[in-house]
Amino acid sequence: MREMRCIVFEDGELVKALMSYRRRSGKPLPFGQISGLEIEKKPEVIVRMTITSDAGEKVVVPTSGPELAAAMIAYCIETRVPVPASSNKAITTIDGHIALKIMLS
Repeated sequence: MREMRCIVFEDGELVKALMSYRRRSGKPLPFGQISGLEIEKKPEVIVRMTITSDAGEKVVVPTSGPELAAAMIAYCIETRVPVPASSNKAITTIDGHIALKIMLS
């Protein structure tokens, strides 16, 4: 028997996680306001943030795979949500939101 936990991220939490991760990894987001967030699941989960500059130019920043997982795990650690290091983790969607799926042995 195995246990599964899912940590569902609201859009605001996901944006904070991605911004913090990119800042720490030396790849900050372009200057501007986040004007859109799109979640796609074909075949892997991809998050696309649209950033609009003060001049009105739009830039789409995609995040997926290991980078998305690392941002979500780092955010959980920052906010003191326990994530067992030895567990298997995967990214999924639940009710239109991104979720970190944790499988415990």
